[in-house]
Amino acid sequence: MGSYLLELNQHSPVLAILATLVCVLIIGTSAQILAERLRLPSTGPLLIAGLFFGPDLIGLVQPEILRERDILNLIVRIAVAIIVFEGGLLLNIYDLRHASRAVTGLVTVGLLITTGLAGMLAHFLIGLSWEISLLFGATVSVTGPTVITPILRKVKVNRRVKSTLESESIIADPLGVILAAIIFTAIIDSGDWTHIIAHGMTTVAAGAASGIMTGLVIWLLSNRFHLLPSKFTRLGILGSALVAYTVAELIAHESGVLAAAIAGIAVGSLDIPHKEEVEEFKGDLASISISAVFILLAASLRLNDLISLGWQGPMIVLLIMLLVRPVRVFVSTIGSELKRNEKIFISLLGPRGIVAASVATFFALELADKGYKEGANVLVTLVFAVILGTVLIEGSWANWMSRFFKVMPRLTIIIGADETARLLAGKLIEAGESVSIVDTDPDNCAEARQLKEANVYCEDATEVDVLRKAGVGTSKAVIVATSSDKVNILISQVIRSNFGDKRIVARANTTSNVSAFREAGIETMSPVQASAAILENMVLRPSLFQLLAATKPEEEKIDEVEVRSRRSIDKSLAELHLDNCLVVALRRHGDMIQPSGTTVLRYGDILTILGDERSLEKAKKVFEIID
Repeated sequence: MGSYLLELNQHSPVLAILATLVCVLIIGTSAQILAERLRLPSTGPLLIAGLFFGPDLIGLVQPEILRERDILNLIVRIAVAIIVFEGGLLLNIYDLRHASRAVTGLVTVGLLITTGLAGMLAHFLIGLSWEISLLFGATVSVTGPTVITPILRKVKVNRRVKSTLESESIIADPLGVILAAIIFTAIIDSGDWTHIIAHGMTTVAAGAASGIMTGLVIWLLSNRFHLLPSKFTRLGILGSALVAYTVAELIAHESGVLAAAIAGIAVGSLDIPHKEEVEEFKGDLASISISAVFILLAASLRLNDLISLGWQGPMIVLLIMLLVRPVRVFVSTIGSELKRNEKIFISLLGPRGIVAASVATFFALELADKGYKEGANVLVTLVFAVILGTVLIEGSWANWMSRFFKVMPRLTIIIGADETARLLAGKLIEAGESVSIVDTDPDNCAEARQLKEANVYCEDATEVDVLRKAGVGTSKAVIVATSSDKVNILISQVIRSNFGDKRIVARANTTSNVSAFREAGIETMSPVQASAAILENMVLRPSLFQLLAATKPEEEKIDEVEVRSRRSIDKSLAELHLDNCLVVALRRHGDMIQPSGTTVLRYGDILTILGDERSLEKAKKVFEIID
């Protein structure tokens, strides 16, 4: 088949290109379906498929056909623009605040640490010159949403870890590319530091300006002047990603990635009509782009080049995973919100994606033209080795690591999927919880499946196997909320007898049945009693009710925080000088204590704090961040 495509390329290049792209799409789709069936991140199967069907083995994919007319470079650039833009579009600014200190360290100090340490490995183990070694280090300093996003779709982690990994991948991608471009410029224009600094500043300015302007134009067209009809919103925003990337590249080479990321973040943060449709459309395009590019780039890699690296190649890959990445994470996140187990997990999950591959390919071609042919070939091969190793190994063990290091979100099981249960599930998901819903009603299940992050089981919850499959054994709590009290009691007893001392919260639909639940040792709430209490508060204590029901960011809220920071332990509340916050309760070893300014805090104390959202975030840093 490979020889046939090459022969076809001689007589009908257009048909050969079309046949190659069709093969790539079929193989990529099949690999993603296989990954879905095996419950694995798709990046690993895509890379393996690219190698297997590439010129060295089956020969069904011939990247040379696309490379002759620079079509491969064009496909990679379009894919990078779409994928990075989608990553920025989905970046949750609120979640970023929960890990801002860690992310800031990872994308600044962390980039330099990886560049230096990885460069040293390439220099001393492979023998590359310092210039090429540092270029290699900068190229592999990025992770990228092309690999992190598919992994996090399959591997459930808590809100803080997910936010850190996603934010790092989206922000570090363009910054790493700019750093690599500066080093590349230093190699080409040796000694001309004026030009090097000017090039770096121009690259940052071009990317930032293009991204911000694109986001502003989209907002004006769609929201301010309503000039972008709903049916063209998706196409318009797709065009905006390519416009931002292209305009930035025309001004300064390698600034397009930064422009696409900033444009995506800007559009995602603004109030754009039909945003959900846009995100879904972008997700489909990003999936196709990831599939095509990983297949093509993996097929471009020759096995002989990998073998020529010798034992030093695998050693560098392992050291980058087990030494360089952990050093980067632990040094960059000193004093951050992350716990030790979360840092370890993040340090063992740093796969590289197509941005690193495309940048390495481009720089290798440019270096070869400048007389660095041997070093350029080793550079691109070594970068691909790192991509292969990190994606295949880290992508495969990510699910196991999330369980071993206990960074999975807390699981809550909801038995019943009526409107109340679905609303509850939505709020738990927004709070970063993992939710499984079990119900026998097909209509309720269909509605529940609209919650993208929820696992829905349309089966009988009185069966132990169904409860086990839903995850009751590892859950933190089970909420039994069907419309029948008899069924609720039965399910609660089944859970209690088969899963031990599991926390069960049941709904008593009839007030007279509340005592039966409580006598069975089950936490119970009655919708009738709850409604009466809410109505009472609305009439007699309206200010208190509004406080507890606050939903706007500027309104005061109540939150709980655990004392873990050394700077707050053995200190009185008065010494901590909390601004715009009030500690209204303190729980120590299960006992409630009325706090005052002279109350001295102990490790593990649970504080209930009242304040606005910004003040609560500052207070959490005082109590939770381990110095």
